[in-house]
Amino acid sequence: IPISQLHLTRSFSKVDKGDILLQSGLCLPTLSTLEKLTVNANSAELTEEDVIGLLNYGVQSRRFQGLWFYRCKLPTSISPEMILETARSRNIKVLWPENASQLELQSGKWKQAEDIQTITELCSNVVVINNKSSLESQKSAIELLKKASRHEIPIDCVGLDESFNEVDEDVITLHSGLSLPILTSIERMGIHTEDGREMNKHEVNGILNYVQHSQRFKELGFIDSFR
Repeated sequence: IPISQLHLTRSFSKVDKGDILLQSGLCLPTLSTLEKLTVNANSAELTEEDVIGLLNYGVQSRRFQGLWFYRCKLPTSISPEMILETARSRNIKVLWPENASQLELQSGKWKQAEDIQTITELCSNVVVINNKSSLESQKSAIELLKKASRHEIPIDCVGLDESFNEVDEDVITLHSGLSLPILTSIERMGIHTEDGREMNKHEVNGILNYVQHSQRFKELGFIDSFR
C-alpha cells in the first residue's frame, strides 16, 4: 500500500544503519512504499550526514519521489560524492521551501527557484514564513510566492509561523518588517500566532479581504503549529 507522505515533526534524531532513529528512542525501519518524506526540525541545525542519511533512507523505496525540509537550518551545500547515483538517476527532489531552494543533485548546491518547474514543485506544499528564520530566508520565501503568483502557479498553502504582524490595505506586514503582497494564486493560508496573542475582529476581516483576491482560495486556518 503506498505511503503518500511521512511527516517527522520535531521527532527526527538521526539516521543509523539505514533506519531513522526518533527523539523518543524508537526506530523507524525502511518503508518500501514511501513516496514522500517531510522533516520539521523545529529550527534545529541538520548536518550534511543528516541530509544524506534521510535521502538514502527515502531511496530505499522504489516509490520515493521527494524529501522536504521545514524549520531546518541546513548546510549551504552537500558534497556531491556523498549523493547516491540512484537518487540522481531517479531525479529525487530535495526541497527547502522556506529558503525557496531545491538541491541540485549533480553539484550538491542549493538552487534558487527560477524556472517554472521548480517554482511549481516548491509551491505544491505549504510554504512557511517563520519569524525565527533569517531575513534572507523570509525574503526568498516571499520572492518565491510572488513569482508563483505572477505566473499563476497554484500556491497550495502559505504558512505564517509567528510572523504575522498586521494587515492593512490588502498587504500583510510581518514582524520582520517585510511585506507579503497580494497573491492571486493562493489556495490556503494558515496562521500560527505567538503564544498569548489572539487575533481581533479587524485582523481577521483584513486577512479575509486579503485572500479574496485569489479566485483559487478555499481555506483559512488558525493553527497550533506547522508540520
